Amino acid sequence: MTGKAVALQGGLALLGLAAAYLTWQRQPELQAGEVFVLDITKNELEKVRFDDEDAKTWAELQLDSDENGSFVVLRLSSRAAPEAKKPTPAPTPGKPTPERVVRGSDTAKTLYQRFAPLRATRALGVLDAAKLKDLGLVATKKHITVVTRSGRRVFDLAPAPVGGTDPYLRDQTDGRVFVVSRSILSDFQGAATALVERHLHGFRLEDADRVSLAAGSAKKEYRVARATDGRGVEIASTGAPDKPDPAARTWHERAFGLWPSESLGKGEIPAEGEPQARLRLDYFARGRSLGWLAVAEAPVPAGESVSSATSAPKKVFYARSESTLGWVKLTGDTDSLVTEGVKLVGGKP
Repeated sequence: MTGKAVALQGGLALLGLAAAYLTWQRQPELQAGEVFVLDITKNELEKVRFDDEDAKTWAELQLDSDENGSFVVLRLSSRAAPEAKKPTPAPTPGKPTPERVVRGSDTAKTLYQRFAPLRATRALGVLDAAKLKDLGLVATKKHITVVTRSGRRVFDLAPAPVGGTDPYLRDQTDGRVFVVSRSILSDFQGAATALVERHLHGFRLEDADRVSLAAGSAKKEYRVARATDGRGVEIASTGAPDKPDPAARTWHERAFGLWPSESLGKGEIPAEGEPQARLRLDYFARGRSLGWLAVAEAPVPAGESVSSATSAPKKVFYARSESTLGWVKLTGDTDSLVTEGVKLVGGKP
């Protein structure tokens, strides 16, 4: 092959790679009736912010990454303490929620990707003041700001009128009005619940082949294998890999299925104080780390008694994992889980 032919082949290959990259950057072409509100690629999108002046809240979505890959970061505004109902005889004051930075859920990722490019089901064009008022776009207190590499665009957002389903979006730059998916508004309004990642792991227990459990200085390792009956996994001590341990299996499945009731922000300390480590699990597959889980116990609030079983306050537990940016508060009977875990490794309760 001549040098000219080689150069030609190389050029064609580069064109193919460029085409593949552009195809990856963009979502599929418009569906019937759809129009672009904001025709940008994933690489151009930097941040999406929703402001709700009525609720006095805001939420921001932004792409980030770590050693496990890319994910969406969710920033949430602080929230006032809920108003107490008629007290009998005295109210217990609620606690305000501080501004938080947490990991976004799959719903958050999908919502973020909706803006690159942003599509509408219909374009209504530039409307007069009377029509804008009818649609609720004149007095709306809801706005979306999209930050791109080339600048920012601000949109007014109005809920669907009575009998309607989809909200209206108005571009402040040129005044054009669009009808967009209702999930854009509903997901942003429910950001504190719908957009927060609740899963502690992005992999399945079946994906691991080894797990290490530690409690203080005590440590024990287990082999993980798919169960012969095809249901779940078998857990066995690495010291006796051919002897599955049903009790250990049950415990590990409970630990893997822990679910948080609340996700604290990055760098946020729980109200009770800095939690004290009780257990740590590390998951591996073929010598590579899959993830980890640290379970910690919150300190007893000052002034509360721990002198007897009848007067001892309920223990509160928090956790962190490869899928969290900060502490998460755990639900369920975590106390017994921790006690049993310490016994598994032969540690002190």
